[in-house]
Amino acid sequence: MARKNRYTGVLKPLPVGKGSPEVALLLIYDIEDDRLRTRVSEICLNYGLERIQFSTFFGKLNRNRRQELALRIQREVGKESGRIRIIPVCKQDLKDMWILEQYQIDADQLKASAESGKPRLRVLSTED
Repeated sequence: MARKNRYTGVLKPLPVGKGSPEVALLLIYDIEDDRLRTRVSEICLNYGLERIQFSTFFGKLNRNRRQELALRIQREVGKESGRIRIIPVCKQDLKDMWILEQYQIDADQLKASAESGKPRLRVLSTED
């Protein structure tokens, strides 16, 4: 007598090449070490996330890529101090999102100009 598969109908197999759907996410971090913070931002950019502020990224990833990103950042940070939040955002919240932008240049250009070696503060005279 053949055994009946008790899992039939419980798990629905996905078509080949289809993963879980992409979900919008917001990744925010606060890391003290400059070099580590730069490495984490490079990881976020490599996953296709868009920088919306210096320590904030936004993009769409499926569940596996989100887990992979979280594990990779966790490995990179190690025992250093830092806070990282990966926040999924649902479609309805994206529809209700307001975007107000008033900057003439984006965050990456602003950061590049800051790192160009130009002094931010110039001392005109010193009186002792």
